[in-house]
Amino acid sequence: MLTKEASYQGCVVAHHIIQLMAKKYQVFISSTFDDLKEHRDAVVKAVLQLGHLPVGMEMFNAGDQTQWETIKSYIDSSDYYLVILAHRYGSKDPASGLSYTEKEYDYAGEQGVPRLGFVIRKEAAWPAHLVETKAKRKLDAFKKKVSSNRVINFWETPKELAFEVFASLGNEIAINPRVGWVRATEAASPQVAEELARLSKENKKLIEQLHSLRVTENLEALENKLREINYELKIGASSKTYQLYEILMAVLKPDKNRGIEIVREITTHDIEMFRAATSELEMLDLIFYEKEGNHNEMKMTQKAKRIYVKNNYSL
Repeated sequence: MLTKEASYQGCVVAHHIIQLMAKKYQVFISSTFDDLKEHRDAVVKAVLQLGHLPVGMEMFNAGDQTQWETIKSYIDSSDYYLVILAHRYGSKDPASGLSYTEKEYDYAGEQGVPRLGFVIRKEAAWPAHLVETKAKRKLDAFKKKVSSNRVINFWETPKELAFEVFASLGNEIAINPRVGWVRATEAASPQVAEELARLSKENKKLIEQLHSLRVTENLEALENKLREINYELKIGASSKTYQLYEILMAVLKPDKNRGIEIVREITTHDIEMFRAATSELEMLDLIFYEKEGNHNEMKMTQKAKRIYVKNNYSL
């Protein structure tokens, strides 16, 4: 069983790995420019506060087709991609009709760069002169595309946007670490690589122990729940109450000395299979339902009772 000490050890392993190799991640920030200068500044600051490297259109003219290859190279070398959308679609690529911001978004997805979207809330106050009406349909479609992504956040002010970026990017880095950058002096030596490999194996072992513990707890919880459900079985003039667990074990697994095999966690699919098995028991003439007051009681048929007795279960 996984103990508190083992859990603490797992935390130490993770901390040790971080200390061994402190990475900096390159984060590409994409948006329209003139209407979101203040917001981009807030996002750049949030990325820097996380200790990472922001890059974006401040380094080039995103609306210039001659710069597209440069833009792609920056996305290629980036570990994460952020897109900020308000009420402007932005300058378009003449060939595709898409805005350069949307082209960047699509290209990042094609290259497998994790994309995080930050879309302004509909009810947020916004200056009328910064609202683009001609390309509203394209902008709405783009927002819908971004909103269907795995990571999407909404904002109203630069401060709220910075907070969402700080939290979401930090979480994405934690659950989906990328290649990143390290100082040449901190690059992994053979000794560090060996230590990382050892710690990785140890971490994997701890995860397996945690999974095993979770499986055991789930199965015990299911068994306890089945033992809480009682059914009254009538035999002639007499009747006796049995746990649902006892009935299922008698009919489905008659070998009394054989325990339940723990193979994996109980899933929704397992529950559906359990329901299907109950229906099959009815079809095999092993159980039936009889009206008892305001509810139906599950009863064993004579055929099931014979199986029950044959396998040395006393009724």
